[in-house]
Amino acid sequence: MTNAAFRLWEGFSGATLQSNGVLFEGLDRKLSPLPESTDAPVQNPSLNLAMRFQVAGDFEINITATLTAANSTYFLFHGVIPMVQDEWYCAMSTFKAQIVNGDWCYWTMYHPDNTEAGNAAASVGNNVIYTFKREGTELVFLTNGVEVTRQSDMCLFADGVVYLSLDEANVGATFFVTQITTTGTVEETPVRSVPKTAGTLRDKAGKFRIGTAVATYPMVFDDQYRTILGNEFNQLTPENCMKFQFIQPARGVYDFYESDKLIDYAERNGMDVHGHTVAWNEATPQWLWDGWLDGTITATEVGKILDEHIERLFGRYKGRMVSFDLINEPFLDWTDQLRDSVWYQALGRGYIERALRKAHEVDPDVLLFINEWGCEEAGDKQDFLFNLVVELQTAGVPIHGIGLQMHEDMNAEYQASWRSNTPSVTKAHLKSAIARFKSLGIEVRVSELDINPHRSLATTPEAVAAWYATYLEACIEAGAHSFTMWGFTDRWSSLNEWYDYYNHGNGLIYDAQYQPKLSYQALSNKLDEMAQSVTDRFPS
Repeated sequence: MTNAAFRLWEGFSGATLQSNGVLFEGLDRKLSPLPESTDAPVQNPSLNLAMRFQVAGDFEINITATLTAANSTYFLFHGVIPMVQDEWYCAMSTFKAQIVNGDWCYWTMYHPDNTEAGNAAASVGNNVIYTFKREGTELVFLTNGVEVTRQSDMCLFADGVVYLSLDEANVGATFFVTQITTTGTVEETPVRSVPKTAGTLRDKAGKFRIGTAVATYPMVFDDQYRTILGNEFNQLTPENCMKFQFIQPARGVYDFYESDKLIDYAERNGMDVHGHTVAWNEATPQWLWDGWLDGTITATEVGKILDEHIERLFGRYKGRMVSFDLINEPFLDWTDQLRDSVWYQALGRGYIERALRKAHEVDPDVLLFINEWGCEEAGDKQDFLFNLVVELQTAGVPIHGIGLQMHEDMNAEYQASWRSNTPSVTKAHLKSAIARFKSLGIEVRVSELDINPHRSLATTPEAVAAWYATYLEACIEAGAHSFTMWGFTDRWSSLNEWYDYYNHGNGLIYDAQYQPKLSYQALSNKLDEMAQSVTDRFPS
């Protein structure tokens, strides 16, 4: 393999391309739960997935690297694309090879039915050749030609694909990869335009924005996902890759690899981009929480960090995004109190105004949204959001829209007293909410729709399909800015449980095998039925 393939890592934080290889630096990347959580941060999630090998039968992959002292280096070979969500990632069907201090090798095999692990003395020093291969029905891991372990392959790579990611646990430690060879082929993964066909949701929606949240790695690596995405939708929202902890995984270190891919994909396929998100407590990186809580980052610095982050993100994509969820879920549960985020603790209520003014200054053409749950129905929380918008408008703050998330539940245990197959929000509720906020002269979008039938309690898919169509109808009739679902296939759904990678959620419009469900057909039929309304309300 030529070093040209190392270009696949260009743009990753912590990866620096050099003339004879790639230098990786440990940045202590973490997907971090909130400080009050008892969960430990997820160390070094597989965010640098860049290279895919096509293999058949027996195969061999060799990685030549130079290590620094006290270095803990991970090489992960994935049989399926890892799942990444807000605060967790899951890498099943994966073989993980690790060297610690040049003295010990650790290995772990993650499989849906079993996890095996072990270790052995290595004494590889600073220079090492990792070898990972399949021989018959066994997987073999070697360092400098010395066998570390030999295990049953458990069909981890039965699909003939190996995804490679590399990671480094120790902050400041480095390793230098000078060569990768394989008996298979290294597949480049350029962002592609996809063919457009007649009769899709996108085709029928015309100028009305019908969108979905996007998982970046399937967009790059998964042909079925990529094709459906570009053919069926005309707007996309990054599910994770524009969140603060993904964009700035270490202080002052920015990672635009995934968001660049997403923007490129959208432009190649004529799709609007609705960005997501900056100021949200659940996507605050661990380094910021730690620095604020231990006093090494002051309130003044928190403000500067927020400003600088917005300047870098909005400056990079100036003129390339239509809208953005700048403020996400500001309210604490069902109260009028703001969430106890770093931003609120350091800057008070003024963090919202500060962020909105800064983003508008950097790119005045982007519509800035506040995105919140629980405001689709009349009640206290809708009032709180309405009053916040009025407060901002009175102060002359640029606020252009609100997002109604609409993660809807059917047949949940806590809804036992409800009529069967009934989610919480009716068509009348939704139209009323849209009209109320539009009366302030701002845009309103359904931003994160999914309808969770709760697999063990679900009754009829027809009911779920009917609700999807009802919500689309309400948005068109009320003149909503857009109608976005939080993903489109159960294969990559946020309804998946972190501990159960293969038991997918079932609240989206395509199943886990990318087959359209009744909910897809209901949306398609509704667009047919409302064709004239769509044309009249959203003219070309």
